[in-house]
Amino acid sequence: MSAFVWLASASPRRAELLDRLGVAHRPLLAGPDEDVEALEATFPDELPEVYVERVTRAKLAAALARRRHRGLEAAPVLAADTTVALDDEILGKPADDADAGAMLGRLSGRTHRVLTAVAVADASERVALRISVSTVRFAALAPAAI
Repeated sequence: MSAFVWLASASPRRAELLDRLGVAHRPLLAGPDEDVEALEATFPDELPEVYVERVTRAKLAAALARRRHRGLEAAPVLAADTTVALDDEILGKPADDADAGAMLGRLSGRTHRVLTAVAVADASERVALRISVSTVRFAALAPAAI
């Protein structure tokens, strides 16, 4: 059994969560030649649950290939993705401040879902994946607050 897991994420929040759980981890970050954003592209009419699982599996596969290519120690690899869904629409990362404001306006006074998929591959690359769905009720926001 490995004494640590590879974390396929640059997210400080994910590292903090592992720290709080007492899970030793090392970063397994994409190189400059990898287009990580391309993994998060949405497909027309793709349901949020399908999207978050597909993206998480793609991130995990990329991280496993990265580990093998770099000749790094065989240890479990953890990858995750989180998305926000309003009804069945995936709300991606806002492009700019105006897009963020429009998104907040759409969420205002409504209930939406936050879906997080977490996948772990053990040292022999067997994969386990789970999806957590949280329902979030957004307070009504005045335009000035947005």
